[in-house]
Amino acid sequence: MSLATLTNSGRAGMAQALAAMPLHFAWGSGETAWDTDPDGQHLKESLVSEMALVNELGRRAVTAVGYVLEDPDGEITIPVGRQPDGTVVTARFRAVLEPTPFLYLRVNFDFADASNQVVREVGIFLNTVVKEGLPPGQKYFTPDQLADPGRLLAVQRMDPSIARSPAVRQTFDFVLAI
Repeated sequence: MSLATLTNSGRAGMAQALAAMPLHFAWGSGETAWDTDPDGQHLKESLVSEMALVNELGRRAVTAVGYVLEDPDGEITIPVGRQPDGTVVTARFRAVLEPTPFLYLRVNFDFADASNQVVREVGIFLNTVVKEGLPPGQKYFTPDQLADPGRLLAVQRMDPSIARSPAVRQTFDFVLAI
């Protein structure tokens, strides 16, 4: 017996199910050794077995969830790699209303979130549970404020890393191909 083929319709259904779940976007400082990795080995390692970020700094509930399709003229641009000369390679998408196999996530961190830290990796978590007794309306959570971190859905190491500044409100657009 062979494995069944997951259809685009099925992938869109999975994206729709994920979009209905509590999603948090987390960032971590990773390992400082990654900064001096001349061959980028840390970027080539398989991350499929990872269950957490390396040195998580904090997380925030995803600000916007939607669906996109690839479109060379689309208004959503995300980085997908780097050329040997350092040039960033991007992909473009356009927002659509109907579920697709491409789940779009946006998160807007605040100025003070992980200020003066270095971000070397990011991840998306499902079903994060925060501890009871936190201030009402709190949106940013550090690891010690989590009762259950949830499940790591996707992880990406940053190239280059991001030096956080309290003068910058960091925003991430993320497209997850299901």
